[in-house]
Amino acid sequence: MKDKIQLFTKISEVMQEVRYLAKDGQIKFGTTNYKAISEEKVTATVRDSLINNKLIIIPVEQDHKKDGNLTTVNTKYKICDCETGDCETIVSSGTGTDTQDKGVGKAMTYSFKYLLLRTFAIPTGEDPDKVSSAEHDKKQKDKETEMLKYETEMYLQYPCLNQVFDISTLTKVWNENPDLQAEPKFKEYSSYLKKKYK
Repeated sequence: MKDKIQLFTKISEVMQEVRYLAKDGQIKFGTTNYKAISEEKVTATVRDSLINNKLIIIPVEQDHKKDGNLTTVNTKYKICDCETGDCETIVSSGTGTDTQDKGVGKAMTYSFKYLLLRTFAIPTGEDPDKVSSAEHDKKQKDKETEMLKYETEMYLQYPCLNQVFDISTLTKVWNENPDLQAEPKFKEYSSYLKKKYK
C-alpha cells in the first residue's frame, strides 16, 4: 500500500475539489416526477479535477447480460496516477432499459456516472434507486398484464396450449403447431412463458 500513497492522496484531492453536485435534470414518468443529476455534469466536473491531479480512469474489463428490455453491465476500471504509473482497480455496475439496441450504452452511462459519484463520495441529494425500481416495476407489470390478456386470447384460439406447463411442453406444442409459429406475437409470449417457468 505504501507505494500507492501518491495515488490515494490524489484521489483524496479530487474528493476535496468536488464536494457536491446539484441535480440538473427533471425526470418524468407517468405519475413519477423527480430531479436527477446528468452523466454529462458528473463526468465534466470530475474530469476537470482528474486532469488537474494527473489521474486517468480507463475501463479494462466488461460483461453484460440482457433480461427482456433490461440490460445490466458490470465493468472493471483502473484509476491510475500518470506520474507514478500506480493503478487501483475499481468496479461498477449499471442497468439500462431500452426496447431497441441502446440498453448497453444506457447501462454503461449509468455505471460510469455512479462509479465517479461513489469513488469520490460526491453527494447529490438524490436517491434514484427507489424511483428507478418503481419505474421498472410498472413497466414489467404493464407487460405482464399485456401478456396475460394475450394468453387468454391464445388459449381460446389454440386449445393445445392447455398442455403447456413447463419449457419442455411449450417447445413440443410449438414444434407441432405451424399456425402458432406464424403468430406475430407468439415469440414474445414464449419468452414470457420461459421466464415464468424458470
